[in-house]
Amino acid sequence: MAIATTTQFGQTAEYLSQARRLLRQREYRRAIELIDRHLLDTTNTPVPMEDLRTYAYELLGKRGASATRRAPVNLRRGVPVSLRRPVAVDLHRLTRSQLERILTWLLSGEIRAADEALRADEYADAVAACEAAERIDNRSTHVAMVHARARYELAVLALNGQAADLDDVAKQLQKAGWLVMRAAHDPTVRDAHKKLSVAIDDVTAIVERRRARTARADAVSGVVQRFNRLVQHYDDKDQLISHVQLGNARASLAQIRADVDRLLRVNAPDSPAGMILVDLRGQCARYKEHLERVGRRIRAD
Repeated sequence: MAIATTTQFGQTAEYLSQARRLLRQREYRRAIELIDRHLLDTTNTPVPMEDLRTYAYELLGKRGASATRRAPVNLRRGVPVSLRRPVAVDLHRLTRSQLERILTWLLSGEIRAADEALRADEYADAVAACEAAERIDNRSTHVAMVHARARYELAVLALNGQAADLDDVAKQLQKAGWLVMRAAHDPTVRDAHKKLSVAIDDVTAIVERRRARTARADAVSGVVQRFNRLVQHYDDKDQLISHVQLGNARASLAQIRADVDRLLRVNAPDSPAGMILVDLRGQCARYKEHLERVGRRIRAD
């Protein structure tokens, strides 16, 4: 009797392994047939078979029979789905905890790899493992939280490095924010969700402040370069031989001076950028006087 029990246990484990493989490969119809034939009345399994069967039926209705046959199956039409159950069945809706239990079993390899990578501070590996899990099913709140944490940590590392790409950091944080929102409805991760959400918001605010400073610095640098190009272009006396050319130079200078005044409204005069702008404003005034002298000379000629 003991031998029979052991053999039966081994067969159940093999059928469970097959069902898991079929579900991971999106072979939902075949998974349902296997569950109905060999597993439906089985107990002491990692996940209840009724729940697993409901999970397979749910995805069959959304994604189709297999990875190559993606037309959703309308279960209300009585279309034969399982060889054992040729009519539509009244399936209960999985609760969040039931779905998470199934996904923890189904995605156990990816979840283990992601958790280990996160503990080892290998954040890129954790992201890769989470993405692999999400290609199978992206509804696990555990995976979403690990994925969000890994992307948050990558963003912090990049932000603390030299010459951080703020746009890339902002994208990482945005993805982390989306992921953590996917776990918002799960009460089992409420505290971790709240803590990570606050951390993401705090770092996002830092990034936005840095981006604003960078944008202001770029604007100051740009207006300085425009003034220098203007002076260099008209430094050649041959470029100022007519009223038209003089008018063009004056118009360009006026626009530069207007931009300097605008930037001074957002940069304190005693800040590094502000001091550059104050000096540039003086150079603009002196160059305007130079252009006026040139204009008088042109009129005299």
